[in-house]
Amino acid sequence: MLVQNPPSIPTLALALLVCRSRKVKLVIDWHNLGYSNLALKLGHSHPLVQLAKVYEQRMGRFAHYHFAVTNAMCAVLESQFGIQGAILPLHDRPSPLFVPLPDAEQIAFFTRHELTAAEVANIIASKTRVVVSSTSWTADEDFSVLLEALCNYSERATSDSPHLPELLVIITGKGPLKLHYLEKIRERESKQELEMVAIKTAWLSFEDYASLLGAADLGVSLHTSSSGVDLPMKVVDMFGAGLPVLGYNNYQSWPELVREGINGKGFSNAKQMSDIMMELFNPTSQTLNMLKEGAIQESRRRWDSEWDPVAGRLFGLTT
Repeated sequence: MLVQNPPSIPTLALALLVCRSRKVKLVIDWHNLGYSNLALKLGHSHPLVQLAKVYEQRMGRFAHYHFAVTNAMCAVLESQFGIQGAILPLHDRPSPLFVPLPDAEQIAFFTRHELTAAEVANIIASKTRVVVSSTSWTADEDFSVLLEALCNYSERATSDSPHLPELLVIITGKGPLKLHYLEKIRERESKQELEMVAIKTAWLSFEDYASLLGAADLGVSLHTSSSGVDLPMKVVDMFGAGLPVLGYNNYQSWPELVREGINGKGFSNAKQMSDIMMELFNPTSQTLNMLKEGAIQESRRRWDSEWDPVAGRLFGLTT
């Protein structure tokens, strides 16, 4: 039985009970640590978080095999969870839906979609560059960092760097903090702090989201990692679409996914983020083109090539 974690409670206990009653082996696919997600709401010192951690550690030790989404998570499972052996790294890869789009298909998407239709001519002429970020509008993704960086970019683009293009920033997703940040955006717009930036929010179908990633110029990840050892699936999808990534990098597992200066760049604060955007969108710079080439190379790494030699071999499906 293969079970993904999180959710941990009560999934791991129920899975263990079923496996023992049916005399089958339990395999846990660790995508993050459940207690660290709970800590985002309650704090690491909260008794329920500590109880959840003990539960997760003890339940995990009963599994026969483990997949971990990063090498860093493998190390945590060994050192902090006391799981010895039978831990295999199994990195996420994008679904077949996420692929790079030829130029003609990019233009077709921009032309037909209401988010971009009015800007097609400027997008084709590179007078407007398209930036996309998906977010769940939760505490582990600090949208204020992106908003501050965009205000900084706009200020510099209207003063000392007039050659910079305008940015069309499309934020996809739903979540509890969305209305809070929409109000923050309106405040900045009313103060004319986003003259060179247009921010649009949307909830897209999977097909349109995949097309947007395949057509955009830059993807942004604000994922901060509750455990420090998971990976943002949104970056995996962006690479699947051949989209270079600018992402928050101040956690342990970031280098396992993004190769700095090859397929993306990392930041730890708004100032670094705006500086990188200035570099990437400077018409005289080739950095964004280089990152695009790296992201295209990364897009060729697909699920089968990761799954078959690890999980496929464990389950006896491949040799």
